[in-house]
Amino acid sequence: MIFEHPRSLPKRIMKNSWLISAKEKAKKSSRIKKHRQFYSLFSKEQTVLDVGVYPEGLIKHEGISTNHFVRSFPFASENYTGMSIDSMEGMSELYPGKKFVQYDGGIFPFEDEEFDWAYSNAVIEHVGDYESKLIFLKEMIRVSRNVFFTTPNKYFPVDAHTMVLFIHWNDSIFYKWREWTQNWVPKETLNLLSLKEIRSLLEDADVSKRSRIIRNKLLGMTMTYTIVIQ
Repeated sequence: MIFEHPRSLPKRIMKNSWLISAKEKAKKSSRIKKHRQFYSLFSKEQTVLDVGVYPEGLIKHEGISTNHFVRSFPFASENYTGMSIDSMEGMSELYPGKKFVQYDGGIFPFEDEEFDWAYSNAVIEHVGDYESKLIFLKEMIRVSRNVFFTTPNKYFPVDAHTMVLFIHWNDSIFYKWREWTQNWVPKETLNLLSLKEIRSLLEDADVSKRSRIIRNKLLGMTMTYTIVIQ
């Protein structure tokens, strides 16, 4: 999974510090809203698998805010498990009592319904093509009784990963633009989802009837989606 780093954004965007500031403010507001959504459903006795943890135990992120869910988890540490395809070395030292697991992608290394909740914030758009997304979703459903995940709206005017306007609405143009600008996100690691694709994934995972899609808006436009499966 790939996570944005300001040094990886196009240089012309880096020069516009106000864009970075606006992006961070929007992300913070969105993150707070998502956390409130999740904790309105979660109880302190329940367990959670956090899918897509940033490997800050080994990577110097130079002040970049990461793993907000890990940091802010308000309940017993033993109720939290974090998972990533990246090395989790050093994470247990940073967050004592919490469990961290590295896996190779694909099938999750857990038993059926091992957790009360699977939580994943803005990760599914990074796991690959449609089939990879479907496997990812099915695995969250398999290992947990309930699922909470979020993803950006492909048709929001600004792509939060590249800060480009509108180009990301057309995959062919977007990928060519990224190749031309030598942008940091390769095609295999960023495939934005539309509402139609989210609904298709839920249908193909056979959970559409017990799913709820929440539109998280900014300036009246849907910026991200929250999907709850219960």
